[in-house]
Amino acid sequence: MIRLLDRFERLPTADLYVLNPLDALRRGASRLPPLKRVAKNLHAIGRTGIVVRYGEADDIARLRRAGARRIVYVADDDFSAGAADPSLPPRYREKLAAFADGAWPALRDAADIVIVPGSVLAESYGAKARIVPPVWERTPADFDHFDAVGRIEVAYLGTASHVADLEDIAPTLAEALTKSPRDARLTLFLGDATPASLARHPRVSVRAPMSWRRYRRALRSARFHLALYPLRDTAFNRARSASKFYEHALVGAASLMSPNVALRDAAGDTLPGLFVKDGDWAARLEAELADLDLLRRRAEATRARIAASDPAGSAAEQWAEILSGEL
Repeated sequence: MIRLLDRFERLPTADLYVLNPLDALRRGASRLPPLKRVAKNLHAIGRTGIVVRYGEADDIARLRRAGARRIVYVADDDFSAGAADPSLPPRYREKLAAFADGAWPALRDAADIVIVPGSVLAESYGAKARIVPPVWERTPADFDHFDAVGRIEVAYLGTASHVADLEDIAPTLAEALTKSPRDARLTLFLGDATPASLARHPRVSVRAPMSWRRYRRALRSARFHLALYPLRDTAFNRARSASKFYEHALVGAASLMSPNVALRDAAGDTLPGLFVKDGDWAARLEAELADLDLLRRRAEATRARIAASDPAGSAAEQWAEILSGEL
């Protein structure tokens, strides 16, 4: 039996690629049918069935019984690449491997449309692929926190799947925090997974990992000046989305990132200094932790870029085309 979507038991993928884009679409298309939940990670809207990220082998049959005539699959990671990536935490890698070897091929093959966050994953799904940017439910923060500030607040918003990426720069980051003339302080949400050189640093605030629901709520009031996103050059990371680009803007932060294709596409050509070239994190961190004005300019430019590119509008247009028979 189909029941209304429970908005508190869902993957981040459901919010970023389904619920938030459909909310944006609904504001301009009042005749859009309600989104309903069929099972875990399984939804329906009119005659369109939606599988979000992880599914099961019999999910397609469930959707057909629920009246679906077309299947949309949402895939925001390269599952096979993740299963083979030794830098990922073992339990996460095992989960990806079980899915990649289990239900994923059937879901991929049965889908009429596959929603992906960027061109790297689009190549994997061929003509079925539709690129939909991740959409957060809020617009970027303002910049009041840059006024009359005593120290630079730095954030690392990565989860456990990013720990190896952070470990690559952790000693460099620890040294930069120590040297910072602006008393820079780092906040991260990794709990016991925090690299040792940062966990014991006096200028690092280690917070426990949060559920997706609590984390989204925490971001509403959190404000930072700089947010970091180092990425190893792996197949899994090359397929990651641009979600962190938008997430950093939610907390009013300038980003300092390793580049991948999706991030470059999201940023465009208007944000000089956003990406760390040739892995030169030491020099970049030293410069940026001493220059609050530089950070504010990049944060403001990022907000302008997001407003101009309108990811919510772009995602809503994609869903409008997908659901054209339902409107």
